[in-house]
Amino acid sequence: MAKLHIYKKIGKFWSKVADGDGVVDKNNPFDITIKTGSVSGGNTYDVRQGQSPTGTLCDCSGVHGKVATFTVSAGNALLMQEREVALHNLAGFYSALESVSKNVSIMIDLDDLAFLKTNDYALCFAKKVASGSGEGSYNVVWQSLTRYLAQTSFSWTPQYSLFGTNIFADNVTVTAQTNQQTVGLGEQCTLDENGILGPASTGGPPTSITLNNDYDTIHPALSQISVLNGVRQVTPLYVAPKAIVTGEAQLTPIDTVLVWFQQNISTSTMFSTARSRAVEIDLTNTNSATRLYQGQAWTTP
Repeated sequence: MAKLHIYKKIGKFWSKVADGDGVVDKNNPFDITIKTGSVSGGNTYDVRQGQSPTGTLCDCSGVHGKVATFTVSAGNALLMQEREVALHNLAGFYSALESVSKNVSIMIDLDDLAFLKTNDYALCFAKKVASGSGEGSYNVVWQSLTRYLAQTSFSWTPQYSLFGTNIFADNVTVTAQTNQQTVGLGEQCTLDENGILGPASTGGPPTSITLNNDYDTIHPALSQISVLNGVRQVTPLYVAPKAIVTGEAQLTPIDTVLVWFQQNISTSTMFSTARSRAVEIDLTNTNSATRLYQGQAWTTP
């Protein structure tokens, strides 16, 4: 006997209505002893075993006391086909993301590593973004890491969030004043007269993210997904230094990152001055790069 969980579709969602013991037989009627909850004859249920997120569609033919009799539903084959298609599409989505993923490996000489750790330096990353027709700049600490080792891996995929903020100021943490919307390149969002950012739709230059501003003065801003030493996060990437009035603005992410070491600085901090002893790494035409920090200088090993 196996622990079975019985779900019923309510509206668009499957909700658990009962738990029981039994064995699903895909060829013959089978019984489930209901332990908690209830089921009724004439309904179709999704019967799941253990911790499985999916199960088998089964029709309940009748209930006698605590024992319910089921047969595998004729619609189960279609359900399984739909699930296989969904899983295939999901695998394709992640495969496509993997093909455009960018990765930077940072190697640190052990003598330099000891000095940096002893003096509380953080390893910092920023990414270049162009606002309007500009060439692009760095102005937000995308990631600041203190628990780094002799080798650190940093990667990202083109998955963004758009939002608006009221200020751009040096050494201030980015705060999203509007709601955030997931958005991709070649898409746009509208900030309405109430300051509510609507969902993304196709529009604007194919390599940019467009904000249509119907509200008032606002600083357009972006967050992006990154993975640092295996930890996946969404953190602010860029804030337009100059507020825009009503109209539209484009933000164009550029796959060039700035890497440096700095004391007393954290993720999402805005900055407006050059970073000392930084290295700029251009991944526009490649998916990976490695840099070595040795003798307080950057080289390509």
